[in-house]
Amino acid sequence: MDEGLAKYAQRLMAGEWLEEAQYADMIRFRDARLAELLCEYAARTKRQQSGEEIRWLGTIDLSSYCKNNCYYCGLRRDNRFAKRYRMSTDEVVQCCRRGLEQGITRYLIQGGDDLWYTPDRIGEMIRQIRHLSADVDIYLALGEKSRAVYQKWKAAGAKGYILCHQTAEDRAYHRLHPGNMSLLRRKQCLWELKELGYMVGSGFMIGTPYQRVTGLAEEFSFLRQLAPDMMVVESFIATEGTPFEKERNGMMDLVYFMTSLLRLSFPGLHMPVGQTVQMMDREGTFRAIQAGADMVPVDLTPLEQRNSYHCCKKTMMRGRIGVEDMEFLQGELQKVQ
Repeated sequence: MDEGLAKYAQRLMAGEWLEEAQYADMIRFRDARLAELLCEYAARTKRQQSGEEIRWLGTIDLSSYCKNNCYYCGLRRDNRFAKRYRMSTDEVVQCCRRGLEQGITRYLIQGGDDLWYTPDRIGEMIRQIRHLSADVDIYLALGEKSRAVYQKWKAAGAKGYILCHQTAEDRAYHRLHPGNMSLLRRKQCLWELKELGYMVGSGFMIGTPYQRVTGLAEEFSFLRQLAPDMMVVESFIATEGTPFEKERNGMMDLVYFMTSLLRLSFPGLHMPVGQTVQMMDREGTFRAIQAGADMVPVDLTPLEQRNSYHCCKKTMMRGRIGVEDMEFLQGELQKVQ
């Protein structure tokens, strides 16, 4: 392991900031020994912040319809292979009720940017979920909306909002999205969510086409400015029906490496395991937790809809964790914490 890179790791452990060029060096010249060291430091930092607690996040895939045409996503509007569905408010509430029976109190309602769900529909959904228990926390991941809509959902009882920026590098963002979408607008939404008092989450992908090491290093500068409450590191998955379906998937070792770097750079972050990580690697949940993640997504979506949520390859959807897996995972995760 390069002595200079080891010193960078020690500086992070001591609570110091690195420059973009130094992050880039760590990413570009990483090896197994550096990754192991970062993982050890990240695990220690996480224990100092949150102890050994395992946080569960119940996820519900609300809709597979989307008005957008992002080049990497299987839910994109023009994907002729995608199976489309929408869940009703009653179905979503029933999913949350099932989660409560298992002790899950945090819920993430996510889906394509589907205009059928009006602000009032989502607001009523939030209110009905909140009526289940005073302990319920509701997070949304429903895309870019106006400030007024975000304000309406906050008033209805939403606690957090996850809006992944995917890349902090403007050039790369434009290569991943059609011309009617912009990184500037995505960042504006994130700032508005913070101003409205949401617990704000964002995230990026590893391994997307056109990704550069310098772009990954730029993430740390952007996140230092944004100071989000939550971050998700996902892996790019080449998906049928997208312009990138023949590209290579993201490298899992880099996913875990970036997870450790984030934990050391932003010790107080909540970091759910990326659901693509669960799909790509059978040991992904355990490895991400060891690398610094502190929250485990549990898929509460009914099986029929779960199999139709085509954001990634269908064959990988069964890698996501369901309620039926929780008891086993609880024991196994306690061993690796």
